[in-house]
Amino acid sequence: MVLRAVKLWMAFFRNCLSRDMEYKMNFILNLFIDAIFYGSYFFLFSVIFSYVDGLGDFSKDAVIIFLIISYLTDTVFVFFFGANTFQVNRMVVRGDLDFLLLKPVNSLFFISFRYVSTYTLISLLLLSGLLINMTYAFDSSIGIYNYTLFFISFMMGILILYCMEFMVSCLVFWYKNFSVGGWLCNEISKYSRRPDSIYSGFARKVLFSFIPMALVSSFPTRVLLFGPDYRLILQFFVASIAILITIFVWNRGLIKYDSASS
Repeated sequence: MVLRAVKLWMAFFRNCLSRDMEYKMNFILNLFIDAIFYGSYFFLFSVIFSYVDGLGDFSKDAVIIFLIISYLTDTVFVFFFGANTFQVNRMVVRGDLDFLLLKPVNSLFFISFRYVSTYTLISLLLLSGLLINMTYAFDSSIGIYNYTLFFISFMMGILILYCMEFMVSCLVFWYKNFSVGGWLCNEISKYSRRPDSIYSGFARKVLFSFIPMALVSSFPTRVLLFGPDYRLILQFFVASIAILITIFVWNRGLIKYDSASS
């Protein structure tokens, strides 16, 4: 079953790569847009660091690495899921979901991975190289153990982000033409682009539990730079629960769905 899923995703990837290569300027344009978006965050934190030396227990260098990991999280998310999560609203409203449900493949897998944003590959490679370089400059003793646990934590963070955004998109099953879904997802994901060290008290607890955005980028950064702690188990637990809830919400949504042919 896993092998079949991998083969199907590779077919999606090849189709999307062929499609994107027909419009080569998209690669350049999207790189330019990403550079502006990421640059604005670097500028914001450079202004902040002109007044302070650090943010909580994050030094200036640690925050820079956090920003790179945050951008890398966004890039990987967009690569796998970005073009898919926001398709749910359109497919439900227009009745396109009918065609998907007729296909001999798991509907949740298909709608989650159907489109691959191949134009992000260049950003993905550049950010990965920059992360390795900056991490080595921060602490040259960081080795394969931290990198391995960081990768596990990083992927769980992306999984949590996917589940949060997909569940919000699924609200269209109950609230027809849920057009604010994209805005709501963007507002939630903003909290993953800020280091958890700027929060304290109740807000910090919420970002590690109910709306676990601190587990998306901030915690993987801590795993890489300072090593793992008990929150790695918490992150695994949250990711597992998020997957189960996402599957439940999707299945309940399909029961609620009014087919265009009905």
